[in-house]
This record gives sequence, C-alpha cells and structure tokens, in this order.
Amino acid sequence: MSIRAWLVRRRIKSVFRPPSLKDADPDTRLRHFDKALKGLEKLLPGAPEDAVVEAVDQDGVKGEWITLPESQEDRVLLYSHGGGYVWGGPKQYRDLGSRLGRAMKAKVFLLDYRLAPMNKCPAPIEDALAAYDMIRSRYPGASITMAGDSAGGGLTLATAHAVRDSDRVAPVAIALISPWLDVTGKSDSIRRNADKEVMLDPGGIGVAGKVYRGDMAGDDPRCSPLFGSQAGLPPAIAQVGSDEILLDDAVHFADKVTAAGGTVELKVWRKMHHVWHFSANIMPEARKAIAEIAAFFEPQWGK
Repeated sequence: MSIRAWLVRRRIKSVFRPPSLKDADPDTRLRHFDKALKGLEKLLPGAPEDAVVEAVDQDGVKGEWITLPESQEDRVLLYSHGGGYVWGGPKQYRDLGSRLGRAMKAKVFLLDYRLAPMNKCPAPIEDALAAYDMIRSRYPGASITMAGDSAGGGLTLATAHAVRDSDRVAPVAIALISPWLDVTGKSDSIRRNADKEVMLDPGGIGVAGKVYRGDMAGDDPRCSPLFGSQAGLPPAIAQVGSDEILLDDAVHFADKVTAAGGTVELKVWRKMHHVWHFSANIMPEARKAIAEIAAFFEPQWGK
C-alpha cells in the first residue's frame, strides 16, 4: 500500500467512522454517513478541461454524457453511481467517469437515477433500463458496457439481470466496483471486517437496506441481486478491497457466476478501502484499478 493510500484511508476513517459513533444507534450512524458524503462533495474534482459534458433530461432519462478526445462512437459505458441509494449524482462522478472513459476510449453516460427514501426499489432499475434503451436508440451500432460502484454496483447487476430477462441486446461486459449486492446486512464479512473497514458502518448497512427495499423482502433479487440467477450474464469483473465489509458480496457473486458457467474476474485489492477509485487524483492504486477495468473490457468491445 502506498503512503498516499495510507493517508487517504486515515482521513476517511476520521470523517466516516469517528470514535464518537462507536456506541451510537444505527439510525444515527446512517445520518452521519449521509452528512459525511455531502461534506465530501466539495473535495471531489470535476471533469477535466478536455471533457465535453452534456446534460440529459428527456423521456424519463436523466444524466450526463461525458465525451473525451479519446472517445469512440462505437463504445459506450453506462455508469451507475454509489451512495447507498440515497446520495450522489453525475456531478459528483464527473472525474471518475472521465477517467474511466479515457481509459476505455469510450463515451460515458452518468445515470441520474431516482433516490431513496422518496423513491424505493425498483425505481432506480426502471431508470437504468430507460437509459439503456436511450443509449441503444442513440447509438444503435455501439457496444455497450455497464459499471457501477457500491449501491451503483448493485444497480448495475440488477439492471443486467433485467436486460437478460427481456428481449434487449445484452451489454458486452459489466464491472462491479466494491459492489453492494445484498441489502440484508447478514453477510459474514460485515462482522469479520467490522474493525478493518474505514468508511462504511456495519450497523448502518441493514438500516440503509431497509430504506431502499421498502416493502420488498431483503433477498428479493431486484434489491439484492446477489440472490438472483447469475447465469447468462456478460463477462464481468468485480473489484473489492480486502478490508471492506462488502467483501463477501463480490466474492459470492464471482462464485455464483463461475458455478453458472459464466466469465468473471474477481480482483481483491489488499488493504484498499471502499471505492478507492474515487481517489485517482491522489492514489496510484486507484489509477491502476481503473486501468484494470479498461484492460478487462478491451477484448469485449465490438462483440
């Protein structure tokens, strides 16, 4: 682990998991997490100067296109942001989206999906499908990939399931970054890595999951796509930090894809924190992880 990564981890822990929260109830912890995320916004870099950002708000689809000098018209990435289904949007993801697009030589659509608690599952899936159809219509000959981090990773997988189960043409590949695929809050790594995790609160995961799923059962594949069938998916890469409480979500997903005869690469990054890719302007590990996704996608474009 680089010294920069160590410093970033230390800072994240001080902001997201201060000692004062040790004995707080889950609802208080969840409110603190939301406050910490909003405080993070002012520190996030925006799109680079050579990126063209185009806002979209039409026919039920909201988001932003990011086009770079390297972007090819026949390569499109649909990206779903993280934030526990209660925070985030294209503005906060312009830097990461641009970095992914540059590495992949692709146009990027940053999805602005409806958020909980006002909009519960399956509203974000409906938004993602509408965006997917819009991309197909706008670029009928393009290869489409999908990616997302944390809750956006769960949304990406749930959307991939919905595409597979419809008459739509499948994306050529998907990438799940520190994905939250099980909203029940019962995975072993939540307890096993509770003291190692520097960002997510173990006690708040179950509460956040209830906010998103509403009246749905916790193991409904729409809100917890880990419990759905992983057969028939496009090639997938899943990246996760070894100390994350969501580690098992990625590990079990990879196991299920393999058992179903699919193609998956599981990349467990030692000592990395939740969605370390966000720190690509500081951390070499983040830049390497982005390059790893691009390398996985490269042979899939055009298929």
